[in-house]
Amino acid sequence: MSRRLPGHWVLVAATVLMAAPVPSSQTPEPLPEALEQMVETERAFAARALVVGWKQAFLEYFAFDAVGFDEGRVGLARDQIEQNPDPPADLRLIWEPRFGDVSANGDLGYLTGPVQNIRASRDAGRPRHSNYMSIWKRQRDGSFKVVIDVGIPTPAVVPFAPGFSRAPHANRFTGDYDDTTPPLGAADGLLNAGMRTNPARAYRSLLAPSARFHRPNQMPLVGERQILQGLASQPVFSSADSRFSEAARSGDLGYTWGSYAVTQRNSPAQKGFYVRVWARERNGQWKLALDVLQPQ
Repeated sequence: MSRRLPGHWVLVAATVLMAAPVPSSQTPEPLPEALEQMVETERAFAARALVVGWKQAFLEYFAFDAVGFDEGRVGLARDQIEQNPDPPADLRLIWEPRFGDVSANGDLGYLTGPVQNIRASRDAGRPRHSNYMSIWKRQRDGSFKVVIDVGIPTPAVVPFAPGFSRAPHANRFTGDYDDTTPPLGAADGLLNAGMRTNPARAYRSLLAPSARFHRPNQMPLVGERQILQGLASQPVFSSADSRFSEAARSGDLGYTWGSYAVTQRNSPAQKGFYVRVWARERNGQWKLALDVLQPQ
């Protein structure tokens, strides 16, 4: 998965993390078969990277039409990966999916987890931390491949609950809804319009349970309270433009991406790309499950 490396891709790595224990009286529901397959594919991807290096592993596990954001440019991710120099021999990227979901029909999903970037010859071998998010899509042969992958550097290890947790989605869309609700691309555009005036207000009614915000050089914000507190001090976007949207055939999960710019007085403009994961509720409304900014 990508997590920005110095000058290029952000790469994913995971480690065993401490978190609040799950009460022993609670037995988690089994994961859908498609989500199990996606998680195991991610784990195989991570294991492969330790054998052949991250560059070769990315080429093997990314779809041919996967999109990448490299140095401010949108393009085919595999082309961008191939243009990167080969990784140093002592670089180790270790990761594991810890949170995510899959669509009801099993053709589209997302995964996220903590990242470590370790080189014995750098920083006395101390890891650099980040947090990745990847969108996976089922291919014609039944396998899953990455179609988009972004990540953020973080100041410390990103905590997750033990093992793998499925995103809560009790009010999942089933196909019976008011057809006056906007399609995914329109929902993304409406959010962008609101972000140009008041980001906290724009997001407030759109957050899914356990929504996640990933921002560079910050610990992820999880849940409505953290997210709205964080947004209260953020500047408005001078521009935010939807560029792409795709939803699963079952209509309950999708993702969007686009470009943004933030202009602040006495500060250089910040530009980049966003990627958002959306979950649809039973009434047809799209809710934001995960939101990532990747500056240029």
